[in-house]
Amino acid sequence: MTDNNKTPIALIPPIHRGYIEGYYGHLLSWQERRYLLAHLSALQCNTYLYAPKEDVYHRRQWRIPYDTDFIASFSAFATEAGKIGIRVLAGIAPGLDFDFAAPDGDKSALFAKADALTKAGADAIVLMFDDISDDVSHLREAGLQEGVCHAMLATSLAAHLRVPVILVPRLYSDEISGDHDAYAHALNQYLDPEISILLCGKAIVAETVNLQGRAGYIGNQLENPLIIWDNLYCNDYCPRRLFLGPYQGRVAQDPILLNGTGMPQTDALLLSLMCGHPQKQVLRDAGVPDAVEALLPFFNLPVFSGQVLASPEVPKASDISGALAAIEILLWEWKSPLALEWYPYLFGLKHDLLLYANEMPEERLAKTQTIALCAKLLGTEK
Repeated sequence: MTDNNKTPIALIPPIHRGYIEGYYGHLLSWQERRYLLAHLSALQCNTYLYAPKEDVYHRRQWRIPYDTDFIASFSAFATEAGKIGIRVLAGIAPGLDFDFAAPDGDKSALFAKADALTKAGADAIVLMFDDISDDVSHLREAGLQEGVCHAMLATSLAAHLRVPVILVPRLYSDEISGDHDAYAHALNQYLDPEISILLCGKAIVAETVNLQGRAGYIGNQLENPLIIWDNLYCNDYCPRRLFLGPYQGRVAQDPILLNGTGMPQTDALLLSLMCGHPQKQVLRDAGVPDAVEALLPFFNLPVFSGQVLASPEVPKASDISGALAAIEILLWEWKSPLALEWYPYLFGLKHDLLLYANEMPEERLAKTQTIALCAKLLGTEK
């Protein structure tokens, strides 16, 4: 496999705006990824980060090389992206079991994986230590410091490669347990200053985040360039919920990548919101019937850390008829690829509203809800 004829990343402005395929529970097809590429290009975004948690060779079995079919598909994808001005970043996540006490073998495996991806056309490698255990006692027992290990491995990888390296630190948000001061100090001391850092800010799902003092405690200590990993609309942690609210609490000039839902039609719509397009216009352009407006309070934004849970937008139980009528229109009269993605959320909302209003027959409840939830709602749990 030969290198793609792409513009070197160093000649492209370093402001990343785009999409992260970095969630749990979904793995896109190459056709779906190409659909999102076209949408990113239309929105004048410039970055696609390939880092799906469900790609076993990205994370769980990161040492095992990708097979020739994957490399061919990735190369074709990267070539197509380059032709329309999109940079493809490739993530490798060795943090679950990288052996920092005896690193030579694992470092060789990491370098080989990175070499294969860059040869196939990746514009940068993202070294990822997110979502791993906060138990670092094995490092301390070996006389090692976590932040130093992560920084030095990223720096070593950057020295090996001809393309940039970006780091996702383990402490990518203030909510994550660990010694934030020591970790930030280690990154500042040992990380190559050219390596950008991806982080979420104060919270993993941040209500407000920007790079002018709102990047969180650890983000505000770091000296390297920062890129925001934005989980505003991501729903892998709450897969019964769907978020379609206005994009807010961010600064348009910041480098920012949006972690999606894994539903390509929905993610295209969310990227349009991220790029400042008005919500009603985005929904209309996507062919969503106007009836959806009655349901938007239920599909607004996440509950953020520390936020009051009660929502004043939820109607009284005696006044849900308008929402139920809107759901019927969207379920049975609206047919499109986007409607297929939203079908379970619409049906779920219908059931929730009926439960909320005490209008769900017990037999229907038993048929549609899990055994555990049904028992709780009916008061029959042991």
